[in-house]
Amino acid sequence: MTSFRPSKIEQFAIEAKLNRFFGANIYDRLFLGFEVVEVVEDKLHAWSPSEHCAAVIDHQLGARVAWIAQGVFNRPIRQVSVLVRGLSHNGREQPV
Repeated sequence: MTSFRPSKIEQFAIEAKLNRFFGANIYDRLFLGFEVVEVVEDKLHAWSPSEHCAAVIDHQLGARVAWIAQGVFNRPIRQVSVLVRGLSHNGREQPV
């Protein structure tokens, strides 16, 4: 199983590309505080500051977030999983 956590530069690149792609209004409403926790195989795990933002990103914008992440990480991202900050992905311990 291939897994990695993005560097700070990669996290900033994701934020910048999300802001540019979705525009300031949507970015400020949904993506402030969005953080990529890790990439496992072809699945991106992320945190969002609120349950509403996590649900909207996960269900409505996930494909576009995956497309943007593919460009930053230079690897295929086929699925995006967004949870509220502090919740566990797959019942594992949270990364620090």
